[in-house]
Amino acid sequence: MSELLKKVYDTIDQQFDDQVKYLQDLVRQPSILGNEAAERAVQEVNNYTFHGMNLDVTPIIADHSQMVHLPGYSPVEWSFRNRPLGMVGVWKSRRGGGKSLVLNGHVDVVDVTPLRQWKRDPFGAQVEGDRLFGRGAADMKGGVSALVFATKALQKAGIELKGDLILETVVDEEFGGANGTLACRLRGYNADAAICPEPNNMLISAAHRGGQQFRLHTCTEGIGMGFGETIFPDPITALGHLLVALDQYNQERQARPKPKGFENDVFPLMPFSMRAGEMLPWGTGESIPQDAWVEFWIEIPPGVTRQQLQGELKDVVARATEKTPTLQRVTTRWEERTRFLAGSSMPDDHPILGMLAANFSSVTGQAPSFEPAPFACDGFIFNLHSPTPAVVLGPRGANAHGPDEWVELEDLVALTKIYALTIAGWLT
Repeated sequence: MSELLKKVYDTIDQQFDDQVKYLQDLVRQPSILGNEAAERAVQEVNNYTFHGMNLDVTPIIADHSQMVHLPGYSPVEWSFRNRPLGMVGVWKSRRGGGKSLVLNGHVDVVDVTPLRQWKRDPFGAQVEGDRLFGRGAADMKGGVSALVFATKALQKAGIELKGDLILETVVDEEFGGANGTLACRLRGYNADAAICPEPNNMLISAAHRGGQQFRLHTCTEGIGMGFGETIFPDPITALGHLLVALDQYNQERQARPKPKGFENDVFPLMPFSMRAGEMLPWGTGESIPQDAWVEFWIEIPPGVTRQQLQGELKDVVARATEKTPTLQRVTTRWEERTRFLAGSSMPDDHPILGMLAANFSSVTGQAPSFEPAPFACDGFIFNLHSPTPAVVLGPRGANAHGPDEWVELEDLVALTKIYALTIAGWLT
């Protein structure tokens, strides 16, 4: 091991307590998606951190007049308010002539409901053994801490870069917005490659899934109790028929040929919530409801378009309606609850992949696993809507979006070293 490399490793080990404290500072900010005050507070942590690293720092604030909608996309309403979409810190090259690199991580998180299922303070950032608990610890503030402290270690070692290193902490990733990462691309922060530390269990992922969340309604004008009626519009039973049809569709699509790397994957259709009718004050329902709905998330491989996915889903409803009298007596209505998030991939011969693999083996002593990331993420903004291809490599953990989320601290040490080696190899 070279003296310089040993210095970087030693620095990462020596700064580990500071890295944990920084991660705790991030987790203790309740930056639930759409809470602008909390989003601003977590970005202020990064603003302070980036300035302390002598980076060129630029806050990215949403501006209706400057934002550009992607063709065919329908951003959710609150995605383009005056929000702190990103904090960008650039370590500028002094030598010039080299490649550039983006390190991108989101710091918004999902809500903590139902709170009663948590055994720990969701924003307490409690450390137990090798785990740090709290909302966002794994998804993905832990990975952000590795990006930041890899950069700090290289600065302390006196590394000089030939190309620019761009650190981005963004919001609006959760719930299918992607506008923080999009805003950074529109401001011109593009590079030769990007690394996203989503928690993919220490895989090197050149591809990731996509998906979209929908709400499907069955509706009628309402008929009260239906006295004297023997056949009447029934939104609840109609919704039941549609759930069966959607389940059958989901089973059928699993048998389709899948893209390279996804051959053995299953792409779920997951109902998240369902609602119909109203309770009267004494706790019972007394009338046929006007509206029933189910909200679900559906995952897709790369190559599936928004038009294809939505066309297939609407065809499922049309075919079920054609053969089901109960459905013929109601109307249906769709809501897009998230932006369409495409699955995407970077070229499998891109040199950043080989560099990450070699550095993974050097740090862990193990061969890396190349598998697609089993989730939708902001990677598609890079791969499909910018000149910057993106790879996903993040830590192990559990319960992302659930109670008692945690990240494995040992992985953060390994990732910080892998990232540091990769930054140095890519930019010097």
